[in-house]
Amino acid sequence: MPNDFIGNLPEERLFDLVKSLVCGKKSGMVIIRGKAKAELYLEGGSIVHAKNDNVVGEEALNAIMDIDDGRVTFNWQLSPEERTVSTPTDRLMSNWAHREGKWVEVKKVVTSSDGMFSIVVDNGGADRTILAKQWGVLALCNGTRSVSDIADLLGRSVLDVSITICEMVGMGLLEKAEGTETPEAQLGGNVDETFFVTVETELKKVLGPIARVIMNDTLAAFEESRDAFPKRRVMSFIRTVSDQIAEEQKRDQFDKAMYFAWLPVIENV
Repeated sequence: MPNDFIGNLPEERLFDLVKSLVCGKKSGMVIIRGKAKAELYLEGGSIVHAKNDNVVGEEALNAIMDIDDGRVTFNWQLSPEERTVSTPTDRLMSNWAHREGKWVEVKKVVTSSDGMFSIVVDNGGADRTILAKQWGVLALCNGTRSVSDIADLLGRSVLDVSITICEMVGMGLLEKAEGTETPEAQLGGNVDETFFVTVETELKKVLGPIARVIMNDTLAAFEESRDAFPKRRVMSFIRTVSDQIAEEQKRDQFDKAMYFAWLPVIENV
């Protein structure tokens, strides 16, 4: 099944990936696999169906617009079994572009939907007016819930919650919780050749000689080289390679080997 890799989030914005397909009048399915499992169907450059987990239609599309994590592929042979999006695509993309503009400002404070915030203990004691939409977010910001968790609990979009958090950070009510950066993001430097030897060895056990081809293609897609591959991209690289193993049992075998060989290094940062 032709499943072409087109990008990794958040290194690229989903909006830009979809926009190129829309402008190119492409037909097929955009597949996002990360924390969320989402699909977008296009016909001749028009968005005709959207699915985000168990939600479909334009409600799903609105949630998809906020996804900032995962591997994105495009399958040009698939067509939708149903059409759940009726709004003209040019209007959808215009709305999406507007949201992207908001994200530019929001990202200065809320860098990721995984970010966590907590109430400022000493906020000066000044009186502040807290709006109704802010109370729910304020109550849930306990330093252990992520922005996406709070959005799910409140039934609001990640963008909406992020904007509210930005407002309250500006008011001195919230601050970024300490130590909330993901272990992967904290990693500095590059991996050594041993990493690629291990990956290729384990991949050959489940796929045979084609392992080298998959390794080289994945490196090319990441636009990185074996002699200067950043540690912060290790988990994303492993996920991308793993996704290309069709048989579930073999994929599980590879994932387990990679976990015991490399993920503890990240978890202990």
